[in-house]
Amino acid sequence: MCGILGIVARSPVNQLLYDGLLLLQHRGQDAAGIVTADGKTFHMHKASGMVRDVFRTRHMRSLPGNYGIAHCR
Repeated sequence: MCGILGIVARSPVNQLLYDGLLLLQHRGQDAAGIVTADGKTFHMHKASGMVRDVFRTRHMRSLPGNYGIAHCR
């Protein structure tokens, strides 16, 4: 099974998406990814592994934007 989460906000959503993925981790532990958008550009990071292993601080900084979608499988 997979877990999918989407957020639209007036502030950056990268941390909210990460926190949501941690809560959805039981739905899948094979891989995770986040895509955010700032109106003009999409920003993405994805990799195999648990959510806490896929995303580091440097990855979170590279995901600006006020809306995004995340998944774990």
